[in-house]
Amino acid sequence: MQPIVKTFSIKGNERKTNSDYVEIKSLLKDWIGVVCDGVGEANGLENSGKLCAQKILELIEKSSEPDPLKKMKWAIETTNQYLYKIQENSLDNYQSATTLVVLYLSNYTACWGHVGDSRIYKLKNGRLNLLTKDHSVIQELVDGGFLTLREAAFHIGTNIIGRAMGEKPNVIVDVSKINLQPFDKNRFFLCTDGVTSILSDAEIENCLQKDTVKECSENFILLMNSKNITDDSSFIVVDPT
Repeated sequence: MQPIVKTFSIKGNERKTNSDYVEIKSLLKDWIGVVCDGVGEANGLENSGKLCAQKILELIEKSSEPDPLKKMKWAIETTNQYLYKIQENSLDNYQSATTLVVLYLSNYTACWGHVGDSRIYKLKNGRLNLLTKDHSVIQELVDGGFLTLREAAFHIGTNIIGRAMGEKPNVIVDVSKINLQPFDKNRFFLCTDGVTSILSDAEIENCLQKDTVKECSENFILLMNSKNITDDSSFIVVDPT
Protein backbone atom coordinates (compact mmCIF):
# COMPACT_ATOMS: atom_id res chain seq x y z
CA MET A 1 0.00 0.00 0.00
CA GLN A 2 1.14 3.55 -0.74
CA PRO A 3 -0.81 5.75 1.69
CA ILE A 4 -0.99 9.53 1.49
CA VAL A 5 0.19 10.88 4.84
CA LYS A 6 0.67 14.11 6.80
CA THR A 7 2.11 14.35 10.31
CA PHE A 8 2.28 17.16 12.85
CA SER A 9 3.68 17.65 16.36
CA ILE A 10 3.98 20.77 18.51
CA LYS A 11 5.12 21.54 22.04
CA GLY A 12 2.41 22.72 24.41
CA ASN A 13 2.59 26.26 25.77
CA GLU A 14 2.89 24.93 29.31
CA ARG A 15 5.59 22.34 28.52
CA LYS A 16 9.38 22.71 28.56
CA THR A 17 9.92 20.12 25.83
CA ASN A 18 7.72 18.16 23.44
CA SER A 19 7.19 14.70 24.95
CA ASP A 20 5.02 13.49 22.06
CA TYR A 21 6.57 11.47 19.27
CA VAL A 22 5.32 10.58 15.79
CA GLU A 23 6.91 8.17 13.32
CA ILE A 24 5.82 6.47 10.10
CA LYS A 25 7.45 3.70 8.12
CA SER A 26 6.87 1.93 4.79
CA LEU A 27 7.80 -1.75 4.54
CA LEU A 28 7.49 -3.08 0.99
CA LYS A 29 3.69 -3.21 0.59
CA ASP A 30 2.94 -2.39 4.25
CA TRP A 31 2.73 0.91 6.12
CA ILE A 32 2.91 1.67 9.86
CA GLY A 33 2.14 4.83 11.80
CA VAL A 34 2.92 5.31 15.49
CA VAL A 35 1.95 8.13 17.86
CA CYS A 36 3.15 8.28 21.49
CA ASP A 37 2.69 10.68 24.38
CA GLY A 38 5.67 9.94 26.60
CA VAL A 39 7.30 11.06 29.80
CA GLY A 40 10.86 10.78 30.99
CA GLU A 41 14.12 12.11 29.70
CA ALA A 42 17.12 11.59 31.96
CA ASN A 43 20.73 10.45 32.02
CA GLY A 44 21.08 11.02 28.28
CA LEU A 45 18.14 8.75 27.42
CA GLU A 46 15.64 9.67 24.75
CA ASN A 47 12.05 10.56 25.50
CA SER A 48 10.12 7.36 26.26
CA GLY A 49 7.67 7.98 23.41
CA LYS A 50 10.52 8.02 20.90
CA LEU A 51 12.08 4.88 22.41
CA CYS A 52 8.69 3.15 22.25
CA ALA A 53 7.90 4.07 18.64
CA GLN A 54 11.32 3.20 17.28
CA LYS A 55 11.44 -0.15 19.11
CA ILE A 56 8.03 -1.20 17.81
CA LEU A 57 8.96 -0.36 14.22
CA GLU A 58 12.27 -2.20 14.57
CA LEU A 59 10.55 -5.34 15.91
CA ILE A 60 7.82 -5.34 13.25
CA GLU A 61 10.40 -4.94 10.50
CA LYS A 62 12.48 -7.87 11.81
CA SER A 63 9.57 -10.23 12.51
CA SER A 64 8.78 -13.09 10.13
CA GLU A 65 5.22 -13.53 11.47
CA PRO A 66 2.87 -13.43 8.44
CA ASP A 67 -0.20 -12.22 10.36
CA PRO A 68 0.07 -8.41 10.75
CA LEU A 69 -2.23 -8.29 13.80
CA LYS A 70 -0.21 -10.94 15.67
CA LYS A 71 3.03 -9.29 14.61
CA MET A 72 1.90 -5.87 15.83
CA LYS A 73 0.58 -7.17 19.17
CA TRP A 74 3.82 -9.08 19.82
CA ALA A 75 5.89 -6.00 18.97
CA ILE A 76 3.87 -3.84 21.39
CA GLU A 77 4.12 -6.35 24.24
CA THR A 78 7.86 -6.86 23.69
CA THR A 79 8.42 -3.10 23.57
CA ASN A 80 6.58 -2.72 26.87
CA GLN A 81 9.02 -5.16 28.49
CA TYR A 82 11.92 -3.24 26.94
CA LEU A 83 10.69 0.07 28.38
CA TYR A 84 10.01 -1.46 31.78
CA LYS A 85 13.54 -2.86 31.99
CA ILE A 86 15.00 0.57 31.19
CA GLN A 87 13.05 2.00 34.10
CA GLU A 88 13.99 -0.88 36.43
CA ASN A 89 17.69 -0.50 35.62
CA SER A 90 17.72 3.28 35.92
CA LEU A 91 19.72 4.80 38.78
CA ASP A 92 17.99 8.18 38.67
CA ASN A 93 14.27 7.28 38.66
CA TYR A 94 13.95 7.55 34.88
CA GLN A 95 10.28 7.36 33.91
CA SER A 96 9.67 5.31 30.78
CA ALA A 97 5.87 5.41 30.61
CA THR A 98 4.11 6.45 27.41
CA THR A 99 0.77 6.15 25.69
CA LEU A 100 0.68 4.46 22.30
CA VAL A 101 -1.43 4.12 19.17
CA VAL A 102 -0.28 2.06 16.19
CA LEU A 103 -1.92 1.73 12.78
CA TYR A 104 -0.65 -1.06 10.54
CA LEU A 105 -1.90 -1.13 6.93
CA SER A 106 -1.24 -4.35 5.04
CA ASN A 107 -2.91 -5.73 1.91
CA TYR A 108 -6.24 -3.88 2.32
CA THR A 109 -6.35 -4.69 6.04
CA ALA A 110 -6.07 -2.07 8.76
CA CYS A 111 -4.81 -3.32 12.13
CA TRP A 112 -4.47 -1.12 15.17
CA GLY A 113 -3.41 -1.33 18.78
CA HIS A 114 -3.41 1.11 21.66
CA VAL A 115 -2.45 1.65 25.28
CA GLY A 116 -3.46 4.80 27.18
CA ASP A 117 -5.54 7.76 26.04
CA SER A 118 -4.10 8.57 22.62
CA ARG A 119 -6.70 7.81 19.96
CA ILE A 120 -7.38 6.50 16.48
CA TYR A 121 -10.37 7.75 14.49
CA LYS A 122 -11.64 6.52 11.14
CA LEU A 123 -13.61 8.60 8.68
CA LYS A 124 -15.54 6.30 6.33
CA ASN A 125 -17.55 7.87 3.54
CA GLY A 126 -17.64 11.14 5.48
CA ARG A 127 -18.74 9.72 8.85
CA LEU A 128 -16.45 9.74 11.91
CA ASN A 129 -15.93 6.70 14.12
CA LEU A 130 -13.67 6.40 17.18
CA LEU A 131 -11.81 3.08 16.97
CA THR A 132 -10.17 3.17 20.41
CA LYS A 133 -11.45 3.54 23.97
CA ASP A 134 -9.36 5.60 26.38
CA HIS A 135 -7.59 3.73 29.17
CA SER A 136 -8.26 6.53 31.64
CA VAL A 137 -9.90 7.20 34.98
CA ILE A 138 -12.49 9.42 33.30
CA GLN A 139 -13.43 6.69 30.80
CA GLU A 140 -13.89 4.23 33.69
CA LEU A 141 -16.27 6.69 35.36
CA VAL A 142 -18.23 7.05 32.10
CA ASP A 143 -18.38 3.26 31.64
CA GLY A 144 -19.60 2.89 35.21
CA GLY A 145 -22.40 5.39 34.68
CA PHE A 146 -20.97 7.95 37.11
CA LEU A 147 -20.38 10.59 34.41
CA THR A 148 -22.03 11.50 31.13
CA LEU A 149 -19.83 12.16 28.10
CA ARG A 150 -20.58 15.88 28.44
CA GLU A 151 -19.65 15.88 32.14
CA ALA A 152 -16.48 13.93 31.38
CA ALA A 153 -15.28 16.59 28.94
CA PHE A 154 -15.14 19.18 31.74
CA HIS A 155 -14.19 16.92 34.64
CA ILE A 156 -10.93 17.46 36.52
CA GLY A 157 -8.30 14.78 36.06
CA THR A 158 -9.00 14.16 32.38
CA ASN A 159 -5.28 13.42 31.85
CA ILE A 160 -5.03 10.62 34.43
CA ILE A 161 -4.47 7.41 32.48
CA GLY A 162 -5.16 3.92 33.76
CA ARG A 163 -2.79 2.05 31.49
CA ALA A 164 0.57 2.92 29.92
CA MET A 165 3.50 1.37 28.11
CA GLY A 166 6.53 0.68 30.35
CA GLU A 167 4.65 1.13 33.60
CA LYS A 168 4.46 -2.59 34.46
CA PRO A 169 6.33 -5.69 33.20
CA ASN A 170 3.24 -6.81 31.28
CA VAL A 171 0.62 -4.69 29.55
CA ILE A 172 -2.88 -5.37 28.23
CA VAL A 173 -3.01 -4.18 24.63
CA ASP A 174 -6.30 -3.48 22.87
CA VAL A 175 -6.01 -4.60 19.24
CA SER A 176 -8.42 -4.99 16.35
CA LYS A 177 -8.59 -4.99 12.56
CA ILE A 178 -10.93 -4.34 9.65
CA ASN A 179 -10.87 -5.12 5.97
CA LEU A 180 -10.70 -2.07 3.71
CA GLN A 181 -12.94 -2.11 0.66
CA PRO A 182 -11.39 -0.36 -2.38
CA PHE A 183 -14.70 1.38 -3.18
CA ASP A 184 -14.97 2.94 0.31
CA LYS A 185 -13.38 6.28 1.09
CA ASN A 186 -11.42 5.69 4.32
CA ARG A 187 -9.27 8.15 6.22
CA PHE A 188 -7.50 7.52 9.55
CA PHE A 189 -6.52 10.02 12.23
CA LEU A 190 -4.08 9.15 15.04
CA CYS A 191 -3.57 11.71 17.80
CA THR A 192 -2.47 12.38 21.36
CA ASP A 193 -4.76 13.76 24.06
CA GLY A 194 -3.32 17.22 23.51
CA VAL A 195 -5.41 17.30 20.33
CA THR A 196 -8.62 15.82 21.76
CA SER A 197 -8.43 18.08 24.82
CA ILE A 198 -8.97 21.16 22.62
CA LEU A 199 -10.91 19.77 19.65
CA SER A 200 -14.36 18.19 19.78
CA ASP A 201 -15.31 15.13 17.75
CA ALA A 202 -17.43 17.42 15.56
CA GLU A 203 -14.40 19.61 14.83
CA ILE A 204 -12.26 16.56 14.10
CA GLU A 205 -14.91 15.20 11.73
CA ASN A 206 -15.17 18.53 9.93
CA CYS A 207 -11.40 18.74 9.39
CA LEU A 208 -11.22 15.15 8.17
CA GLN A 209 -13.97 15.78 5.63
CA LYS A 210 -11.70 18.03 3.55
CA ASP A 211 -10.89 16.75 0.08
CA THR A 212 -7.20 16.00 0.55
CA VAL A 213 -4.89 14.92 3.37
CA LYS A 214 -2.95 18.15 2.90
CA GLU A 215 -6.11 20.23 3.38
CA CYS A 216 -7.04 18.15 6.44
CA SER A 217 -3.67 18.74 8.05
CA GLU A 218 -3.71 22.46 7.29
CA ASN A 219 -7.20 22.84 8.76
CA PHE A 220 -6.24 20.96 11.91
CA ILE A 221 -3.20 23.18 12.41
CA LEU A 222 -5.16 26.40 11.82
CA LEU A 223 -7.91 25.33 14.21
CA MET A 224 -5.49 24.21 16.91
CA ASN A 225 -3.47 27.42 16.65
CA SER A 226 -6.67 29.40 17.17
CA LYS A 227 -6.97 27.79 20.60
CA ASN A 228 -4.67 27.64 23.62
CA ILE A 229 -2.42 24.62 23.01
CA THR A 230 -1.35 23.95 26.60
CA ASP A 231 -0.34 20.31 26.11
CA ASP A 232 1.96 18.72 23.53
CA SER A 233 -0.20 17.88 20.52
CA SER A 234 0.52 15.48 17.68
CA PHE A 235 -1.31 13.73 14.88
CA ILE A 236 -1.11 11.63 11.73
CA VAL A 237 -3.68 11.89 8.92
CA VAL A 238 -3.53 9.00 6.46
CA ASP A 239 -5.47 7.92 3.39
CA PRO A 240 -4.90 4.26 2.45
CA THR A 241 -4.62 3.79 -1.32
